[in-house]
Amino acid sequence: MSVSDHRHRDLRSRWAQAAERRLTPRSWFQAVFRQWPLLLVLGVVATGVVVVADDHFRRGTFIMAGGVCLAAFLRIVLPNERAGLLQVRSRMLDILTLGFLGGGSLIASLIVPPPS
Repeated sequence: MSVSDHRHRDLRSRWAQAAERRLTPRSWFQAVFRQWPLLLVLGVVATGVVVVADDHFRRGTFIMAGGVCLAAFLRIVLPNERAGLLQVRSRMLDILTLGFLGGGSLIASLIVPPPS
């Protein structure tokens, strides 16, 4: 058996394995629910966007910054297996990035003068 035949057979077996793991509504909801940390953070940030759209810039950016800080906190306390899609790089890099972005946005939201 040639190398190309072996690769082709291996690829076909991977496709067969993927076809056996069909996505049911229950498995889809379980997969989505496993990403609860990201969904929670996105919910807070989306709430901030709605508040900004309602013409409350300072309050909305404060809420969005709080969502990013929440992501940093969740990345600190959750193990890698539970962090889901909040886990991008190493834990320390994720925490530092989210912390600086959240903290900087928080400070900026507090410094911005109120509209005149």
